[in-house]
Amino acid sequence: MTGIAIDFVALEAAFESHAPGVRSFLHRKNGAIETYDPASRGLPSAEWLEIEPVPSREQYRMMERFIETVTHLPLKERLQDSIVGKGAFRRFKDVVSRFPEERKRWFSFRDVLLHRHILEWLKTHRVTLDEVPAWGLELPMTPSPDAGHEAGVSEEGAPAVDEKVEVEELRSFVLSWARAHGEEYRYLFGPAAFERLAQDITQEFAIARRRSEK
Repeated sequence: MTGIAIDFVALEAAFESHAPGVRSFLHRKNGAIETYDPASRGLPSAEWLEIEPVPSREQYRMMERFIETVTHLPLKERLQDSIVGKGAFRRFKDVVSRFPEERKRWFSFRDVLLHRHILEWLKTHRVTLDEVPAWGLELPMTPSPDAGHEAGVSEEGAPAVDEKVEVEELRSFVLSWARAHGEEYRYLFGPAAFERLAQDITQEFAIARRRSEK
């Protein structure tokens, strides 16, 4: 059986799209991809397969799997805290974006899992391809525990290089204290609140230290 040619860029975009009221479909015979609102055009014929965007629970699992591979303990703890409760995806993105190398590894890691998901979906629906996409399907290597994990600093007033160790120790203390005493205070504030507190404290700490040195 001759396979079909698919625009894999468009297919990948369809799997990532969660636009309300908009659905995407793949034509079984010619590989065409259509995206529209069925309420205005009606459902397509049986020759069209509806493309189901990657569910939130699966995206959440991607983050969990990535965190399992993080070897830098302070970052690992911060990422674990970031995915607790509402707003997990945004908080995770905010935390990992401060670590350029891990941010790059996260995007590669996520791409592999997304591409595996798409290929499994095509296999499940018995879609034969004329050419398999040139996707790497091996997860990126896990960094060694002693690899560099310095956070990128771009904000004005952020700690200088020689302050990073003390700042990270202070941040780790605040977050560790929150985890240890959260139940005692009935989790009045969640991990996200203590992460914000840690950010504010460390920034003020860095500014105050520089002022005292002048």
